[in-house]
Amino acid sequence: MSIDKFIIDISAELISAVNNNYEDNHDHYRYGALTLPKKKISIKEKAVKKLNARGFYNTFNNQILSTQIKNTEFPFSDFFYLYELLEDAFSKELLIRIIAYRMLGHTKIKLPLSTPAFWIDQKRIEEHQSKEDVIQIGFMNQNLPFTNLEFLGVPLKMYYSALGINIDFIIKQYECKRDNVIIQAEPGDVVIDAGGCFGDTALYFANKVGTKGLVKAFEFIPGNIEIFNKNIALNPALAPLIELVKNPLWNESNLKVFFADNGPGSKVALDIFDGYTGNTTTLTIDDCVNSSNLVKVDFIKMDIEGAETNALAGAAETIKKYKPKLAIALYHSTQDFDRIPRWINSLDLGYQFYLTHSTIYQEETMLFAKTTR
Repeated sequence: MSIDKFIIDISAELISAVNNNYEDNHDHYRYGALTLPKKKISIKEKAVKKLNARGFYNTFNNQILSTQIKNTEFPFSDFFYLYELLEDAFSKELLIRIIAYRMLGHTKIKLPLSTPAFWIDQKRIEEHQSKEDVIQIGFMNQNLPFTNLEFLGVPLKMYYSALGINIDFIIKQYECKRDNVIIQAEPGDVVIDAGGCFGDTALYFANKVGTKGLVKAFEFIPGNIEIFNKNIALNPALAPLIELVKNPLWNESNLKVFFADNGPGSKVALDIFDGYTGNTTTLTIDDCVNSSNLVKVDFIKMDIEGAETNALAGAAETIKKYKPKLAIALYHSTQDFDRIPRWINSLDLGYQFYLTHSTIYQEETMLFAKTTR
């Protein structure tokens, strides 16, 4: 497919959405309450909507909009390489929907998870969360209620948000299942959990890999580590399977890094900045694997706030040697939609690529990859 045809396909998605005015497509759990003003629809807009519904816009409007889109500054080239690389139709259609959402926003585009079931699951989780036993964090007024996940059939306890539990344990952000393809952590796997935060993903993976597996979780923000340790202690049967590494991942070890502790919204930089609260040193996955004497790595998950490209570069030898399953966050930058899959594919290891998205908003797009060799 040419990039022009790619843009035409995106144009068709945009055309079908221009008359939408969704008021139920905003996640107040993540972004707070939103009041939308009522929009009056003109007689002309109603007529156009009816014509669109009957297909009369068709090629003419599609071509006009495509021309207008190409003249915008939206970086379509950042997405085209990935589109061509994706294995299945669902992933390709999802990518087009994600692009349209990024262009038009929540009032015009609904992502696949924006359904009544999403809100039902949120309510169900809240009903099982403690109202009194809650950890308050400073990031976006979020709080982490104590939750026993047995009502989901998951033998875990943790302090975590309803939205986070939904994403991890109901939507299952770190599993990709398409037809006959399954990419997930399995019993006995050694997992790299890059972006450990509050320990929720470390516990998710530990529960998946079992007693013969291992989870190496990377987290270096002190406030996050405090909650991480508290959550691991709540699950003593899984605690021996989890090893916490208190270094940020990068493409080079022993570089000094400065940070300001603000939970998931912490600021990190290689240079001193106003308001920094501490410092530490970087580590590469390759150096960690070698110093830990690991004999295999089966699964690498990365969600590290835009540091994924550098962290992957620091894992090149590990990936070449063990060909692990990969789940890598793309959503921090439009450029990551291009450079991350392009870099993985350049290793020529026979990886096949799939896309998932685990929210009703722009965040949590994950690239899954599994080698065929």
